[in-house]
Amino acid sequence: MITQSDFPKLTDYVDDIFNEVAKTSVADMKGNKIFRVRDTSLRSFEHLILHGMSGIQEVTPGQDFPNVTSEEGDSITWTQRQYGAKVSVTEEMRMFDRYSQLESIVRSISTDAFDKIDQSLADVLLYGTATTYTDVYGKSVAAVGPDGLALFSASHSNNLNTDVFSNIITSNPALSRAAIVTARKLGLTHKDPNGMIRPVHLDSIIVSPENEDLIERILYSEKMSGTGNNDLNPMKGKIKNVYVWERMQTRSDGTDTSAYWFMFDSSKIGETLNCLFAKRPVLQAPEKVYKNGNWDYALNYYNTIGIGYAPYIFGSTGAGA
Repeated sequence: MITQSDFPKLTDYVDDIFNEVAKTSVADMKGNKIFRVRDTSLRSFEHLILHGMSGIQEVTPGQDFPNVTSEEGDSITWTQRQYGAKVSVTEEMRMFDRYSQLESIVRSISTDAFDKIDQSLADVLLYGTATTYTDVYGKSVAAVGPDGLALFSASHSNNLNTDVFSNIITSNPALSRAAIVTARKLGLTHKDPNGMIRPVHLDSIIVSPENEDLIERILYSEKMSGTGNNDLNPMKGKIKNVYVWERMQTRSDGTDTSAYWFMFDSSKIGETLNCLFAKRPVLQAPEKVYKNGNWDYALNYYNTIGIGYAPYIFGSTGAGA
C-alpha cells in the first residue's frame, strides 16, 4: 500500500515517466524544428517588423556615414494562454499499489500534451488560408499576421501599401517538380518596399507521409523523375531540408490535408512562424498530501503561437485551384 511516507518516492517515479515521455516527444516533434521556439517572461509579446532597411551609399574621404533609413512596416502582439490537466493518484490506486495504472495515466496525459503542442503548430499551416479557426484545444483563435491577413494570402502588404505579394504557390498545385521550380523563382525575386530584390531562398519543404515517396523522387533522383528523358535533375541538391510531418496528413478537425505542401526559407522562417513559452510543460506535485482523497499532480504550460512577416513560407493545398 502506498502511504504518505511514500509520497517523495512516488513523485520521483511520476517525474521519471513524464521526463521520459518529454524527451522522446520533443525529439520526434517536427514543429519545433520549423517554428522558432523561444522562452519569454512576457504575458504579451510585441513582434515588430522593420521593412526595407536601406542607407548604404558611396562615401567620399572624410564624409560622415549616412544614417540608416527604414520603413516601419507592422507590429503584432501575441498573448500567452495556459493549458493543463490534472493527473490524479486516487486512494484506490494507493491502496492496491496500482503502479501500472498510474504509469499508464501519466504517460498518456504527458503524450497528449506534446502531441497537442505539435498539432497546434501544424494547424497554423493547415489552416493557413483562414483568418480564424478552432484549434486542437477546441478554442477559436485568430490566425492573422501583422497585416491582418491569413498566413497564405494573395495580397500581403505592409501598412505603407508598397509591398504587395502573394505567398500562395501559384494555383495551389499538387506537389510536382514544376511547381517547386515556380515557387523558388517567385521567392528569389521578392522585393522590399524600396523596390530592392530581397531574395527568399525556399530551401526547405514540408510534406505529409502521403507525399514522402514523391518528394524524394523529385529531389534526390539523378535524372529528372517522372519524365522520359535522361537529362540531369537540376533540383538535386537545391533543397536542404525535407520534413515529412505526420501532422500534415490530417488537421485537428479531421479534414484530410495529405495533399498540402509548403516551402520555406530556413534562415528566415523565424520571422514568420513563432512559438513562445512563458512556461514549458511541467508536471508539478501537489503542495499538500491528504490522508484521504486524491493526490493531484498538475501538468501545465503557458505558450502562444504567432504569425509574423509572411514571405518566408509559401504554401499549397494541392487542390489545383
